[in-house]
Amino acid sequence: MKYRKYMSSDAWRFNQARLREFEAARFQCRLCPNTRDQGYALEAHHRTYKRLGRELDGDLTALCRECHQGVTSMLRARRYASSAPPTSSDCTPAIADPPPLFDPFAIGAKK
Repeated sequence: MKYRKYMSSDAWRFNQARLREFEAARFQCRLCPNTRDQGYALEAHHRTYKRLGRELDGDLTALCRECHQGVTSMLRARRYASSAPPTSSDCTPAIADPPPLFDPFAIGAKK
């Protein structure tokens, strides 16, 4: 299932596991005191994507938008910190056999 398409679908909007998580959290962020009644947008954070499209109770966590962004940023940083940095062999040049950036014969030439 394609993540972006699913997240904008009615299947996600009316997902029973998502709605039960909001109710269980009493429409309050699980990390801070922000609530829907105070005007904060609540979002369901995926704790796992193994069952994307058929989430179970416990797969989602109710978070306000600010906390959701913070959790997502922290998890991405942790994932990228544990991976090796890319090397030149990991990259494919956009231009095959690119021309030199400067004229090697012009080095030391007077203007």
